Parts: sequence; C-alpha cells; structure tokens
Amino acid sequence: MSILNTFRPIALAFALSACVVVPVTDQHDISSAKCQTYTKSMSLKALDLTDNGKGRTTCHDEACLAVALAVFAGSAIISGSIVLTGNTVHWLEYQGTCSDGYLYATRQLFLESVNTPNPTPAS
Repeated sequence: MSILNTFRPIALAFALSACVVVPVTDQHDISSAKCQTYTKSMSLKALDLTDNGKGRTTCHDEACLAVALAVFAGSAIISGSIVLTGNTVHWLEYQGTCSDGYLYATRQLFLESVNTPNPTPAS
C-alpha cells in the first residue's frame, strides 16, 4: 500500500508537467459585440507540451518532477493574474463607455441632475 501512495504524487506531477496555462483573448464576446471596446475579455487555456509529439515526458528523478510541477503552477498563477487584470480593465471600460453599462448610466443621471436649472422663486 505504501508503494501506491508513492506513485500518486509522481503520476500527478507527470500529468501536470505536460501542461502550461496561458491567457487567450475571447474572440466571440457577446457583451463587447454591442459596444466597441478597446479591451477584450480573456480566459485561460491549458496547452499540452508533450515531448516532440511522442506523448510522454522524460522526467525520471524528483528534481525534474519538482521543476515540472513548479512550471505548471507558476504558469497558472501568472496567467491567472494576467486574465484577472485584463478582465477587470475590460469590465471597467464596458461599464464606463457602453450605453447599457452601470457606470455610464450613473454618469448620465448625474450630468442630467447638474445641468437641470433650479427654479427660482418669484418675489
């Protein structure tokens, strides 16, 4: 039973070592189709990096497995941060510039209230 417990982390490391996570731009964004924005929404995509198309990796020691696992985790953290930042900027741009955005509607209400003349009492 202890040999089975030893192979679980190694199998997980082999499975993850062939993957790298990268940010990609969503081409068919429904919300951006209504309103032209400079930024686009993003998502994460896992790329399979097998060894020359042979379908297997060539790690045989713990150091190689640790590096492979660190590369996968590092790419997921960095790419996730890029996607989170990009989607936040996209959301802010959409909300501020598109007619059905919350910030745009609030700004319009504010401008209408400022530009409305106050009635003066007749004396």
